[in-house]
Amino acid sequence: MQNANLDSSASNPMLLPPIALLIAVSAIGPFVLNGVLPANTAVMVDLQTSYSLAQLVLTVFLIASLLGQLTLGHAADTWGRRPVLIGSLMVFSLGGVICATAPAIEWLLLGRFIQGFGASTCMFIPRTIVRDVYPRDRAASVIGYMTTAMMIAPLFGPAIGGWVTDNLNWRLLYVGLAIFGFLLSLLAWRFQHETLPQTTTEQVPLSWIRSAVTLLSEREFVIYILMMTGSVGVYYCFLAAAPFVVMESRGYSATLYGRWFIVVAIGYMSGNLVAGRFSQQLGGDKMIRLGLIPFFVAVVAFWVFSATTHAAALFVPMCLVAFSNGATLPNMLSAAMSVKPELSATASGVAGSLQIGFGVIASLLLGIILPYGDVWMFVVITIAGLICLFGYALNSETR
Repeated sequence: MQNANLDSSASNPMLLPPIALLIAVSAIGPFVLNGVLPANTAVMVDLQTSYSLAQLVLTVFLIASLLGQLTLGHAADTWGRRPVLIGSLMVFSLGGVICATAPAIEWLLLGRFIQGFGASTCMFIPRTIVRDVYPRDRAASVIGYMTTAMMIAPLFGPAIGGWVTDNLNWRLLYVGLAIFGFLLSLLAWRFQHETLPQTTTEQVPLSWIRSAVTLLSEREFVIYILMMTGSVGVYYCFLAAAPFVVMESRGYSATLYGRWFIVVAIGYMSGNLVAGRFSQQLGGDKMIRLGLIPFFVAVVAFWVFSATTHAAALFVPMCLVAFSNGATLPNMLSAAMSVKPELSATASGVAGSLQIGFGVIASLLLGIILPYGDVWMFVVITIAGLICLFGYALNSETR
């Protein structure tokens, strides 16, 4: 990467840290989120628990990520990106060790909570670092390309998780994640330099609550949050419901679930390529408007094919959702962080925590109601779609 001049959020140009490191750190979030879900049935058997408790590995992780993004985003704006990133990676590794050695479901959930709290910064600090270095539309383009490369990990995550579960042992998934997190913390300590703008560090920082309130008082920020929460909410609904619907209700294996999930990852990666190629050229708002078209088509398609039991009826519409997310989220996030550039990490953390908050509610609800019928998956997906549509309508009024 070449030196790039910052916009008004910073006074001096700086070099972007090694892009490979940012990609690897970013990959932790989606991999650890969905890569272990094919192991839910094996966890039920090994730890002698119910599916509703085994499914909490997703819910607990999301709750921890929510709390982490709320608090650590402000910490990164106050103390800098580097120390928060290194410390979080160490916490993530500790959580992986606890999960790998868990003698009971309670210990596994404790490990997932610690793991999720540590992984929360991996979901927003790399993007914040890019926003530190580049102006809004250029940042969206770089984030799009970066996420495209990063998606190689979750592209194969569920497939790897399913294969390891069926052929080896689900605990080895967490062993590998713990080792990976520790190695990344060493690399971050060696190569990650501080990108927090000097003008920001010289200001007296607000508390994270006041920072969040300041952001949420901005109409433009709230609009982007609604669109992000709804569009990503469909993804979280799918993560919470699909393992049950595909493996328990329809009888597919964990390996087959993982293979079909590759279709979703390809969709997201393709959307990221589109964002990287056209965001700077077309502008963020136009990219959002165009990118949401396949999203709304997909929500309708879930209902059209709801009576079809073949896995394609679930994964093809989800591929459209993923494509839309990949094309629009870099632009939505860059726009949200640009509302108050001096609070960019907090903005990213608040955005992520609200999205995850919806995911927590959806996963808890689906864990209760899914045994009563697959249709409830489509109902909750539609609710998420309506949230995005509401934000889109508000955004159209302001343009």
